[in-house]
Amino acid sequence: MFLSHINKEYRWRPLFSLLMLLTLTACGEGGGERTLNVSTNPAIEALAGKLFDAIQKGNDEEIIQQYNEVFFAKRSPKQWLDNIKALIAERGPMRAYHLRRSQADTRFSGKFYMLEYETVHTGNKRLHHVLTFVLPVTGGDIQLNGHKITPWETDVTENDNVNPEQ
Repeated sequence: MFLSHINKEYRWRPLFSLLMLLTLTACGEGGGERTLNVSTNPAIEALAGKLFDAIQKGNDEEIIQQYNEVFFAKRSPKQWLDNIKALIAERGPMRAYHLRRSQADTRFSGKFYMLEYETVHTGNKRLHHVLTFVLPVTGGDIQLNGHKITPWETDVTENDNVNPEQ
């Protein structure tokens, strides 16, 4: 009787170990890996990529074209470009961008997609971007109508004591 209890307890360990290994493998270790994508949409990600490519190239006209008129109701395109350029000047040229999280939310006015990106700049400086795209219920194309940019909390500077072998 004692042995049958032990066998039942240990019977699930190999399956549990396999599930944990698969979970950890799916999470990834690199900074470029996605960390919590509740809802991904390749069309939305392609639009975000187009914006980041334009920022990387410094193409002002293409950057402005990505946003809808609602976005520029509260600021002028020149003010927005000046803000982006100031952040890029502080952080250095953008080397890469990575999707960190995404979420879809349906509301009475349409379907909203919120994507969080991390951009990597020279010297490992980073920025956190939250993009909001909307697919209006009235029809039409997907539109970028929100973009918040803040410094990334985990910037690594040359003064930090970081041991790459840890």
